[in-house]
Order: sequence, then C-alpha cells, then structure tokens
Amino acid sequence: MLFNHWHPPPLGWIKINFDGALRRNNSAGVGWVVRDHKGSFLLAFGNSLQHWDAAQTELHAVKSIKFVKRDWMSEALGVLIEGDNLNIIYLLQKDIKSWKVSNAIDDSLDFLLDFKHVIFSFTNRLGNKLANLCSNLVVDGSFVWEDLQGTSIPSSFLNCLKEECETLEVP
Repeated sequence: MLFNHWHPPPLGWIKINFDGALRRNNSAGVGWVVRDHKGSFLLAFGNSLQHWDAAQTELHAVKSIKFVKRDWMSEALGVLIEGDNLNIIYLLQKDIKSWKVSNAIDDSLDFLLDFKHVIFSFTNRLGNKLANLCSNLVVDGSFVWEDLQGTSIPSSFLNCLKEECETLEVP
C-alpha cells in the first residue's frame, strides 16, 4: 500500500522523482519532477539522449539534476530523491555512505553537496508516474517546465498531477 501512489516529503523538504526510459532503437529519455510537502508542482524536466543500458539511463536522470538545479532548491531543509530502479537507489545510497567517510564525491554528483540533507528512496512505478511520463514525453523534445501556465505542457501530465494531488492527505 505504501508504494501505490506518490507520497509527499517531510515539511520544508522537496522531493525529486526521477525516471529513465529506454527504447529498442537506443533512444532514451530522462525526466524528473520536483514537488513540495503539499504535493505542489515546482519544476519538471525531460531530456532525450542515446543509450543502450537502462540502468545507466536511470543514473543519467539523477545526474541531469545538476544542469537544471535552481538556487531555491538549496534553501529546502532537505531533498528526497526517489526513483523506481532499486539497484540505482542502492548504488546511490552506498555512494552517500562512502562520501561521508572519504569526503570525496564524484564530479557528476557534486551538486548534491548544495543540499542540506539528501535521501535516496525507492518507489514502484505507481509512485513514480509523473517522472515516468516526463521520461517518455521527450520524444516530442526536451523541456523544462517551471510553472503550469505554459501551453506546451501536455494534458496527460496535468491530468496525472491532478489525480495524484487528489489522493494526498495533506493538512
């Protein structure tokens, strides 16, 4: 039951759900969505790339946060980064533990140091619908959405966001 839908992060935190999509022709897409503790939309991103490995595509989705990260994200009490590839989540959790011991971080993930706290978390596909949708929408082109007023935002994204918000029990 815990993984059947999206859950908000703690008060004052933001949550970034990420996903990667790989097609048979090696075209791939990565996407992620940032929301606050109320489930409010803050930012969405999608980018296309060429790859042959699904796990590396998922990892690229996390690494791509570096290129679209906004200053206001660092002001949050922490960031919960959530995806539906358990192996990638385990890898990132392991990396965080080793960073704390060695004080060395891979350049592609050094943007994580800008956050007060970082937690990597697993969810299943049902809890990651919007990020999955973003990773598949890049077929029509890469995007960064910072508000919901843009006419370029597909109704499928807006409908999924609305559906998820209606299931939240937020005070």
